Amino acid sequence: MAINTTVKKTNGIATVPSVAPSFDIAALIKQAVNEALAKATAPVPTAVDPTVVAEIARLKAENAKLAAAKAAKAAPRKITIKVSVKGAVSVYGLGRFPVTLYKEQMEALLTASPEIRAFMKANESLLSVKGED
Repeated sequence: MAINTTVKKTNGIATVPSVAPSFDIAALIKQAVNEALAKATAPVPTAVDPTVVAEIARLKAENAKLAAAKAAKAAPRKITIKVSVKGAVSVYGLGRFPVTLYKEQMEALLTASPEIRAFMKANESLLSVKGED
């Protein structure tokens, strides 16, 4: 493929005439097809490195362990009740922090339980559930 590189000067500006290079399109397509076929039919290595197999097994075991830990964390926690340092009732397992009320506050809350349940039932469509969007 020869390209004309003769420089012409027109009004003091150097220009190179544009010459479209000639390509043998059929030869280029044939070469690309042959290269693609050679890659597609290349032999697949049959030997497997034992360290790679061991690493895959280790990663699968680690993945299973992490999945089990995630499932355990997502499970609902058991509610526990303790007496706080200041002598209040602390309820654990409802959220990130315990709900702590003094004895008289807890008694008032438990006494109001029927009213709270009725309120929740009346406003059920407005109340959200943790984890549901």
